[in-house]
Parts: sequence; C-alpha cells; structure tokens
Amino acid sequence: MSYKLLGEGLLIHSGRFNELPGIEAIVFDIDGTLVDVTRSYYFTIKLTTCILLDKLYGLRCKLGSDVDGVIKSLKMLGGFNNDWNTAATIIQAIFLHADHITKREQALGIIDIANYLTNIVEGESSPEYVKKSIEWLGETIQANFGKHLGIEDLESLMDQEAEKRGRIEALRELRNSLGPLTSYGSGLLTTLFEEVYLGEEGTRGKYGADPKYVRWQGAILNEELLIKEETLKELNELVPKGLAIVTGRGEWEAKKALEPLLHYFKLEPSVFIGDKVRGPEKPDPAGLIKCAKAMGAERVLYVGDSAEDLILVKRARERGLDAMFAGVLTNEHSFNFFIENGAEVIMEDVNDLPRALKREESLWRPF
Repeated sequence: MSYKLLGEGLLIHSGRFNELPGIEAIVFDIDGTLVDVTRSYYFTIKLTTCILLDKLYGLRCKLGSDVDGVIKSLKMLGGFNNDWNTAATIIQAIFLHADHITKREQALGIIDIANYLTNIVEGESSPEYVKKSIEWLGETIQANFGKHLGIEDLESLMDQEAEKRGRIEALRELRNSLGPLTSYGSGLLTTLFEEVYLGEEGTRGKYGADPKYVRWQGAILNEELLIKEETLKELNELVPKGLAIVTGRGEWEAKKALEPLLHYFKLEPSVFIGDKVRGPEKPDPAGLIKCAKAMGAERVLYVGDSAEDLILVKRARERGLDAMFAGVLTNEHSFNFFIENGAEVIMEDVNDLPRALKREESLWRPF
C-alpha cells in the first residue's frame, strides 16, 4: 500500500490523491478528534472505577497513566465507542486480580468526590494487583489487535480467567451490581459515570434531574479544543456542502464542548448517537449515511481517531456511500492500524486537514 508524505505530519494514500478534490462534505467525530478527552472521559473512566471498586468491595486503588494506555488500546478494537463499556471492562479486570474480595451490602448515597481525586495518579497504577490487572488487560487486548471485538468478547475472555481463579459467580454478581449499560439511570455504573462526567449542572441540563450520587462541577469542564477556528473556516471554504458531526456523544455535551465553534457546523444533519437508547453505535454506518444524505453530499470525508471510525467508513462504502477516512493519530497503535486498513489521510494534527485537501504537490515526498 503506497503513501506519500505531504510536508510534516501528513500522509496521503497515493491511490486516492486524485479523488480528494471531489469531497463535498466533511463529517467529524468529536472525542480525540475535535476535543482532547484525556482529562474528561479518561479521567471519568478512572474515577468511576476507583469509586465503584471501593464502595462495592472495599478495594482501594490508584489508577495511573498505564490505564490511559489500556483505554487507547480498547479504542483500537473497534467495539468500544461507548466509555461505559470501557469502564466496566477495567473494573472487571481489576476485580479478577484482587487479592481478596468481600461484597459490601450498603447503598452508595452521596459520594464525596474530593476523597477520590488523589486516586488518579501519574505513572503506574497501584497496589500491585491493580498494576498486574492492567498489564494483563493490556496484553489481552494487544493479542487481539486486528479483530473487531466489543465488551461481550472481552467478558468472554474474562470469564475464562475467572474460571481459573474460582471467581466466575462473583464476577457475574459484579456485572449485576453494575447494572445494564444502556442509559443514564439504567444501572449504577451508567448513572455514576454520567454524573461524574457532567457534574451537577450538566446532569440537570442534559437529563433534567438532580444528580443521585455526585455534587461537583464535572469532568466535562476539563476538556480542551484540538481544532482551531481558522482550520474550520478554511475547511468550510474548501468543501461545498460544509461540515457536520457524527459522534458517540449526546447533543448536549457535544454542544458544550464545541460551544465557541458551533456555528461552523451544520447541526441539523449531524448525528448524536449518545442520545439514542439502544440505537446503532459506531462502527454501524447508519449515522454517517443519514448525515451525508441530509447534507446532499455524494462524496464525504469522515475524520476520526479510532478503529471504529475507520471501520464505520468501510461499512458505509459497502452500503453504497462514497466515503473516505482521515485518521488523527492519538496513540501508538493507531498508525499501523490506519496504514494496514488503507486510510486515505493520516495526520498527526487535525489542523493539518486543509493541507491534505489543497494537495500542494511541491511538498510530496515518498513514504
């Protein structure tokens, strides 16, 4: 598969070079593409994990940057677009490797978030069984790179590990305690996760309800934009049908994150998958196909950072949409995956996208 380097940090698939000018619309993922979520969603995954393991089993753990690596690896399996599933997977892996487990029979009540903020640390996780569980999960994920796996697949692998450790019934009880992973209010994990992420104001704004467990400002306020305003302005000038969004987020949190730049996107054709209970999640291409049709665009470029984003584009093509993929490099695993799966554009920074569309041939170098 042939690529050429277009200046620093930008690769273009040689076979698709002449098709780039025909792009009529650009559709964006949000998390990791337009917005840095390492201090919001990643933080929420780790904080929710620490709280639930402590409240349910008295397991005190500190989660570090090695957990971030596992989260990034899960994103390259293609079936972990929903961060509730990511949190549930990490909780189960740590539970499996704990030295001793004793179920606590008590209601959560209001949680003092301040008591858990010190559990999110730099460096490796601790104590030792937590560190080992994160290593085990990372190795298990990497052994399955190239396959399209979701939470059910990893839970099947964890069932095998639980059988070895004599914990299969305890693991199933844990899953029941976490509850259905379908919507806010459907279970313990989803409710706590959303409240940690959104905070009091966000929970009321999105769900019209007072938080059940959390009284704090919310991790969503830690988010930072990756896309620059001048980039969006230039992209709108380069494509005739404009820019839109297809994201796993709900509309409320999408608008909150992109508030100063919302006017650059067409919101009516955009798709906010997080608002659809039991609806098709990425990499199901239904959202992208619906968005392209609403924009009146025959050829679209979808911009994302994970395996499910690229798989989504491939499946959209199988269903007749003329779609291409631009991948933003967010972790050490994405580059090889994007190359092996023929991504049309690969870039280190989403703000390099206008250079790809302008195709300044004087910058070409072989890669």
